[in-house]
Amino acid sequence: MKKLIVIALIILTLTTCQHLQSVIQEPVVTLNSVELVNISFTGVEFLCKVNVENRSNITIPFPDIDWELFINDNSFIKGSNKFGGSIRSRRTNIVEVPISLGYVEFFNAFQSMRGNKSADYKIALGANLDIPVIGEKTWNFQHVGEFPLLQVPKITMPSMKIDGIDFSKIQLLFSVDIENPNVFQLPSPQIAYDFLINRNSFLSGVQISSAPLAAAAATPLVIALTLEYADLFRLFQNLINLNEVPGLLSLSGDFGVPALASEKLFQEITGSLPILKMPSISFRGISLKNLSLTRADFELSWEIENNNSFAMNIKDLSYNLIVNNSQWSSGNVTNAPQISANRRTIVPLEFSINSLSVVGEIANMVTRGTNINYACNGNMNLGAALPGLADFQTPFNFSGTTRLSR
Repeated sequence: MKKLIVIALIILTLTTCQHLQSVIQEPVVTLNSVELVNISFTGVEFLCKVNVENRSNITIPFPDIDWELFINDNSFIKGSNKFGGSIRSRRTNIVEVPISLGYVEFFNAFQSMRGNKSADYKIALGANLDIPVIGEKTWNFQHVGEFPLLQVPKITMPSMKIDGIDFSKIQLLFSVDIENPNVFQLPSPQIAYDFLINRNSFLSGVQISSAPLAAAAATPLVIALTLEYADLFRLFQNLINLNEVPGLLSLSGDFGVPALASEKLFQEITGSLPILKMPSISFRGISLKNLSLTRADFELSWEIENNNSFAMNIKDLSYNLIVNNSQWSSGNVTNAPQISANRRTIVPLEFSINSLSVVGEIANMVTRGTNINYACNGNMNLGAALPGLADFQTPFNFSGTTRLSR
């Protein structure tokens, strides 16, 4: 009897196992894809997808996924993802495994790769399943590829130009392009600047922009500075005798990116700074060119001293001449000569007097050789080919004693 029971149990067990084996089949586990789903200045993110096809008539658990990321065949980071839940019978599910790589940790581990545009990687995956009846199974996969590395922006196209100038101040514009070679935008850097005169600091500050550095593009940066000549001469007294002085703008800053903390932005922009001097006008006298009974012809002369390194044009010169309390002439100078750079230029004016009484007085002055008292006032309008100097006024007022020369 006992033998019959044992035989019956064995037959039942074999029948049950055969039935379970026909019900439970090994799932099909495949690597669906490995994608680079996000790139930013902090790092990159991969998403690995594993397909699990449950071919059985029973529910099986989600697999646990072990993964390891290699950089140039060197193990960098690893981890294990455990998933709850189950895969219903005759269904296929996708198991997603996110993997993140931070640039700070990457560059700390691979210092030699700073400056490289990309790096090779390999992701090894192991899908582990504990299947009823079948037992534990592991499927191994790997994927290779490359990902972009964080690039250091660079400064190009440095320039300095005069935006405006007069005899009290000069306005300068310094500009650079900050080229971001990355495929993602970067925070706008805070740029500290220092403007130096003869290598001595004169103006300093910080340029802050709220606009980020656009991806794969050059972002312009402009720094506007105004320099007062009074401040220049107070700090650098020797400049007053110079026509120009070398200037240098030093730029430095960082990008506010942790992985670029050791990478400092630096640029110098050089140029010449003109030292302007107000032209001076002086009275050179009156000469008698011709004298008759009814007419006296004169030449009145001014001397204009231009100690600047650029020429100027007289756009208008209006005047009023009084001699011995009598108005001899007034009006505007026409066809005035150009005021040369670093020279003194004589500006002549011819005028005539037809008043018989005045002509008689003039003849008497010449005969006696007496001095005359004069007063000459007016306004000179000058222009130069510099921004801000196209039109500026120079009033004048002279008085004194002179003798008519012939």
